[in-house]
Amino acid sequence: MSYTFGDNDEASQRLRRLAVLYEPETCALLNLLSDSGKPRPPQLAIDLGCGPGWSTQLLADRLKPLRTVGLDSSERYIAEARAIHLNLEFFRHDILQTPFPVDAPDLFLCRFLLTHLPSPQKALLAWASVAAPQATLLIHETENITSAHSALHRYYEMVGEMQRHYGQTLNVGTILDDSFTDSGWRVRMSRALVLQKPAREMAQLHLPNLRTWGKNEYAAQAFDRLELENLEAALNSIASGTSEAGVVLNTARQIVAEKI
Repeated sequence: MSYTFGDNDEASQRLRRLAVLYEPETCALLNLLSDSGKPRPPQLAIDLGCGPGWSTQLLADRLKPLRTVGLDSSERYIAEARAIHLNLEFFRHDILQTPFPVDAPDLFLCRFLLTHLPSPQKALLAWASVAAPQATLLIHETENITSAHSALHRYYEMVGEMQRHYGQTLNVGTILDDSFTDSGWRVRMSRALVLQKPAREMAQLHLPNLRTWGKNEYAAQAFDRLELENLEAALNSIASGTSEAGVVLNTARQIVAEKI
């Protein structure tokens, strides 16, 4: 799995901003489980691709599982998560590899992860193979992201092109419903949320990404260096508030599925 957004200090700070910016929608997703009539908290909840653990902590706080575990392939993120969230457990693990370091989770949280994987269906099959009977899977992924501002529009074009090169899908939410066919999961709810996020805050997320993937081998060959430099300057102007760019329209796909 190629994670092009990095795991350095700047990337970690970006994930903290991401957690804050998308906390309301994540809470709404978690509330779908608490409102579903489940008789008790999850026994074992897994945060897939947990990064520094911000979504893991939110999962623990909102649903109060008896045990909450974060999994991530980044040694740096796992060390950071363990240092910050002392009440939770974290393991370095490739979330596509089975078995997991813990047995039979009955809840999985997947947020902004499937966009980085070459085959959502293979991931779903792997998670079903380790899940407890009637386990629940909660998903939040991007279905569409657009901006009227030329710099943000071009940034999304570049990210989409780069992810296609690596066999990934920026707007992975558009294919998720179909990915559940023969996956070991049954979709209980699938909805699109149309979000408006301040362009300034989105640019603050995108700048660290551009500074990371803008230097990789593919970007160096596929994109003009001067264009990348100009794009970085334009995003920096939006992020600092020097330039006004309105809002970013972000359609999110949220899914609640149950193991068959």
